[in-house]
Amino acid sequence: MHLDELKPSQVKQIIHSEFRQLPETHWIQNLRHPSYQLRQPIPIIIVRKSDSVAANYDDIDVCGAGDCVKTAISDVCEKIVKHYEMLREGVNPHDGLPTQDYAFLKQIIEEIPPKAVSSTRWDEAKRFYQEMLKAIPYVNEGYINISAPNYADVILILSEKSVDLIKQLAQIDLDLNLKFRPLCFHIEYELSTENLNLDAFERFV
Repeated sequence: MHLDELKPSQVKQIIHSEFRQLPETHWIQNLRHPSYQLRQPIPIIIVRKSDSVAANYDDIDVCGAGDCVKTAISDVCEKIVKHYEMLREGVNPHDGLPTQDYAFLKQIIEEIPPKAVSSTRWDEAKRFYQEMLKAIPYVNEGYINISAPNYADVILILSEKSVDLIKQLAQIDLDLNLKFRPLCFHIEYELSTENLNLDAFERFV
C-alpha cells in the first residue's frame, strides 16, 4: 500500500513509529541541585523508546533514564553530580593528580553554598527573564512553577521557527542562573501547551 492511499492518521502513526527513536539534543543550563551551577550549557542526548526515555551526557559517559524527558534529565543530572562528588573525594589517591573526568567537570561545574531566597527575588528573576526573552521573538508563552524555595520549573512554548535557537535560549537560562544564585531552574521547551499539565504554573511571558 502506498502512502497516498493511507488516511492522515495512519501516516502520522507510521511516521511516529519510524522516527520516535531518533536521538535529539537538549541543552541544559543547570544540574537541578542547590549546591552546583554549570558555567556553560551542556548537551544531553535524548533517545525515546516505546516506554522509556534515555538521557546521555556523552562527554563523561553518564546515562540517565525515566518515563519522560523531564525525569530522564533529572536522573542524568543527579548522576553527573554523584560522579563529580565521587571523583572529588578520590582526586588524590596516589600521585595527587586529578582524573581526566574530574579535571573536565571542574571546568564546567561551580560549587555554590546554599542560601535562602525571598519571594521578591523570584519576582526580580521573572522580570529579568521577560526582558531577556524579548530578544527571542519566537517564544510565544512562558510558564513558571516555583515548587521549592530555591527551585522552579519553567516551560517555554515555542514556534516551529525557534528550533534553531534552543542553544541561544539555553544561554539566556544560564545567564539568569548565574545572576540569581542560588535560584535553580529546569527549563523545558515545547511547541504547544497540548498534553501539558499547567495547573501549578503561573504564566509570566
